[in-house]
Amino acid sequence: MPARSRRVAARQLIESAPAHGIDLSLVWGTIDDSGPLPRVSQACLIVPTPGRTAMIYVSGPDDGPRAPDPSTQHAHRVATLGAAFDAIRESMTDRVALAQALIAPVEHWAHQACLDAGMRQIAELSYQKLVIPSERLPNPPLPHGVELLPAGDVTQPGPRAALARALERSYIDTQDCPELCGLREVDDVIDSHRATGRHDPALWWVVSLRGQPEGALLLSPFPEQASVELVYLGVGPVLRGKGLGQVLMEHAIDAAANAGALEMTCAVDMNNPRALRLYKRLGFRSIDRRLALVRSFREPDF
Repeated sequence: MPARSRRVAARQLIESAPAHGIDLSLVWGTIDDSGPLPRVSQACLIVPTPGRTAMIYVSGPDDGPRAPDPSTQHAHRVATLGAAFDAIRESMTDRVALAQALIAPVEHWAHQACLDAGMRQIAELSYQKLVIPSERLPNPPLPHGVELLPAGDVTQPGPRAALARALERSYIDTQDCPELCGLREVDDVIDSHRATGRHDPALWWVVSLRGQPEGALLLSPFPEQASVELVYLGVGPVLRGKGLGQVLMEHAIDAAANAGALEMTCAVDMNNPRALRLYKRLGFRSIDRRLALVRSFREPDF
């Protein structure tokens, strides 16, 4: 990006930050004072989000006349990330238990900096989109003993405990970002899911097997885009391999259409071939990819 375009983008970020809940005091940078005036060489921004997570953003290659060589830029980038992680560990663990970055595969500079700063790649994600057909066939029935029950108000102890149990069951031997399991408390996971889009309790369900929570189907609407995001779909081992995924997805697509959505989106781990085949069969297409990297602050030696 040309220097002028970078300055414009930076100004836009500064002006729009308050409206998007971005705290610009959570920016760390390396200062290059080798010239007549000090300048910021590289910067890192932390954006805490509900569920004690934080998104990490790092600055990119600098091609300005005073820019250091690529190796020095990389070292500065790693240093800014390290300073940000030190700050989280020292004073922000009540707000941040997990830092994450979603990086385009072509952004090699960001990927390597995150790895060298102690983050770990847990998945390559395929972002998928379905244009919801205007006419659909009736949903197939659920298997015997399986029910799809409203999750209810998960801010209340009873519904929250049932959903937590359902999520924990679905994490067992999962193929969907398995390395993420155990890095967050399940309560933090629920809070993070609730913060996606505009939460609608009517679009959250617990998958029950003979009265016991065994999985979850969670949708979040984005009314401004006439879209619904599939935030989470997973079931426990006892319900896998029975074609239940397609039945639940058909239900999800119908619910999204009834909520006024024209599209459904989701993200899926590229190492989850069963899910990829299911989405392709349903008409989803891949629209983007991201490398997912994390750093946990629950484990001191991570």
